[in-house]
Amino acid sequence: MLVFREQYEHPSQASRVRLNVYEYQPDTKVTGMGPREAGYLVTEDRVGTVTVVSTLGFFPGQEEALASLRARARELQAQRYRSLIPAA
Repeated sequence: MLVFREQYEHPSQASRVRLNVYEYQPDTKVTGMGPREAGYLVTEDRVGTVTVVSTLGFFPGQEEALASLRARARELQAQRYRSLIPAA
């Protein structure tokens, strides 16, 4: 389940990035298809003609996951990406 999302856009390139935090609950019916423990998955989506999804990490707690997302957001801002604020 999606817990948090931030979107960024580059001012001079046709590049959009979404940073996501998902809450993960293991499925006990299927083995070998992911972590066995509950936790939070942090991903980066590069949106263009196709969407490329990268995993930035899996963390046991939500605060650790959000800290990882904030660190990646700072890296994007250093590359001149700007935060997109969702329309009301």
